[in-house]
Amino acid sequence: MGTYKLVLENDISYDFTLIAIHCSLEPYYLAFLLNKHLKIKLERRRKDVLLNFAGLEAGFPLFQYEDDYRYLTYQLLQNRVRISVAREEKDGLFGFENNGTKRYVFMQELPKVDFMLRIVDDGSAFAKAKTITTLNQITQIVTAYNVEVTTLKAKENLIIE
Repeated sequence: MGTYKLVLENDISYDFTLIAIHCSLEPYYLAFLLNKHLKIKLERRRKDVLLNFAGLEAGFPLFQYEDDYRYLTYQLLQNRVRISVAREEKDGLFGFENNGTKRYVFMQELPKVDFMLRIVDDGSAFAKAKTITTLNQITQIVTAYNVEVTTLKAKENLIIE
């Protein structure tokens, strides 16, 4: 009897555009600027994208817009968040609480990126270069550029439903 070899392939397709955005704005204000300049209607989703970091759960704000006319889905995700952490320290005679903040990054390969704009095109012609040019013309944005999704190690985190 012959032996059979089964090969398990990961056939998840990453057919979306990922644009990295560097700026020091609040997420709601960046969403407002993108709505104004790209003529879209990003809205904040009720639930943030949650990731678990060594027992602490960090929520990353997500704004989304589905363009039914052009068959595009825009998702604006904050890449870096700061979360306040309360720690009790029992040094010396009296124990005290030390409140501090911790910084968490959604995509570890892109630690300096502030926001990511994920654009899913369902078979339509999407003008990536025009969108990046429009983003770079916004004065509050330092820079915006395309990120090759295939080179990222944790690209599974970008599959957001």
